[in-house]
Amino acid sequence: MKAKFNVIPKMFALFRGLGASKIKGRPLFISHLVTTRCNCRCPMCLWRDQEKYEEMSAEEIESFYRDLRQNGFVQVGIWGGEPLLREDLEEILYYADQANLLTVLVTNGYYLEERLDQLAPFLDAVILSLDYVDDKHDQIRSCPGLSRRVISSVEAIRSRYPYIKVYLNCLLHRGNEDQIIPLLELAKQLKVSFYVCPVKSEAFADSSKKAAEWKAENLDESQTGNLLIDLKSKGFPVNNSYSYLRNFLRDKKSYNCHLPKISMMVYPHGEVINCIDPGKPLGNVKTQPMEEILASPTFKELKRSALNCNHCNNPNVVDTSFMWELRGEPLLNAVKVLLTS
Repeated sequence: MKAKFNVIPKMFALFRGLGASKIKGRPLFISHLVTTRCNCRCPMCLWRDQEKYEEMSAEEIESFYRDLRQNGFVQVGIWGGEPLLREDLEEILYYADQANLLTVLVTNGYYLEERLDQLAPFLDAVILSLDYVDDKHDQIRSCPGLSRRVISSVEAIRSRYPYIKVYLNCLLHRGNEDQIIPLLELAKQLKVSFYVCPVKSEAFADSSKKAAEWKAENLDESQTGNLLIDLKSKGFPVNNSYSYLRNFLRDKKSYNCHLPKISMMVYPHGEVINCIDPGKPLGNVKTQPMEEILASPTFKELKRSALNCNHCNNPNVVDTSFMWELRGEPLLNAVKVLLTS
């Protein structure tokens, strides 16, 4: 059970994992959608029109997480959908903890405070979505009271479990560009980190066309990049690296994607996603050991073909790819993010 966020060993584990990943060409992060069910109906969501996949049981997930650790993975991001709709989430987090995986929970925050005492012992970090500082957030996501619950959850974590890292994630979309300063002021007041993730322009989900309709204009994204650069330089808790903000969000430069060498995404029914060719999944963790999936020709081809793809605008993808290339500023930025509260 996690006692506190002891940043030094966790930082060492992450960078040791990155080094091993570069040497072996194997990922160290798992992005695990434990459900596609959700209590929100966000119009820009890539998952809202997805089929409702059968979900792996907690026991199957336990076996999967043990297999991850045995194959060198160091971190799991648990999300959905809304992961707190799973009544067995505490059990899932416990299994991640038992596998000695750094555990990050991504949630819309609606149910978090009422389950916090149950879940907190097994968490290293929590990422909560917040796109507006007022009830416009609730209206966009069709969930009355959501923004109030997000803020209340953050306050509860900060007061009762200060060792848990907390991040606010703003989904930058058409219409909320003017929220950056108010949201950053709120993050500073709450003493949490903040990063901006633009709505995807292209994605493998069926609803990507709907999501693209919500994408901010390129000019607005560029201006937001400039604004975030300025605010970050003034000490506001912006997680995005300067490299991402300058090269990608502002100047729209391309990048080489190294994400498959660093991270894998697993659907609720166990399928491992092939982001280049969704019709050819890398395998299924319910029926195949990770060792077999990592050795598959499909995975090896994905690592090669991803280098020519730069459709994703997610800062996690871009910044992680920069880190894979051992660019100094993104690496130092990651250290700073880990060291700050």
